[in-house]
Amino acid sequence: MKRMTRLLLIHWHYFVHEVIELNKVNFLTGKNASGKSTVMDALQLLLLADTSGSFFNKAASGRGNRTLSGYLRGELGDDEDFGFKYLRNGRFTSYIALEFFDEEKGKYFTAGCCFDTYSENDLQKLFFRFDGAMPSNEFVINRKPMDIAILRAYIKEHYSIGSSYTTDVNRDFRQDLYGKLGAYVIASVSY
Repeated sequence: MKRMTRLLLIHWHYFVHEVIELNKVNFLTGKNASGKSTVMDALQLLLLADTSGSFFNKAASGRGNRTLSGYLRGELGDDEDFGFKYLRNGRFTSYIALEFFDEEKGKYFTAGCCFDTYSENDLQKLFFRFDGAMPSNEFVINRKPMDIAILRAYIKEHYSIGSSYTTDVNRDFRQDLYGKLGAYVIASVSY
């Protein structure tokens, strides 16, 4: 069996840099607006390789229309006079990364998505997967998340071609990840 062991969120809604330890059974509990749906939406984005936002929790937002841009930029709300307010503006890099442990092989592998955001509607993404645990640097060098170019070079330097994969195509990543997960394919989505 393959199981999720750690989730890394960098610049994802209100999370600046958070590592969440996962066990075989996990409960997300907390007050309203404590981040439960934010964590679930990050997991769904990665496991379904869906950046459209069609699976984001509609009930969690007062307006019912969470967006990828809103999650990345840390949308705080709309003040009606000046538009939306965000935690992050300008250029920055975000990560959703999930570490897995393959109990049959006794080995880790990591899958994730890196986003370089340049402005409200200008961003690039890179899905990645490599054999091995999440790196101890958690994709941060000199207190700054690696951008896509640096991440590509990092993966190329530290992981062989057969043990790593990168793409900016959602469908291709989904196919690679599901192949790596084997029989443990996502069968349902929680709402």
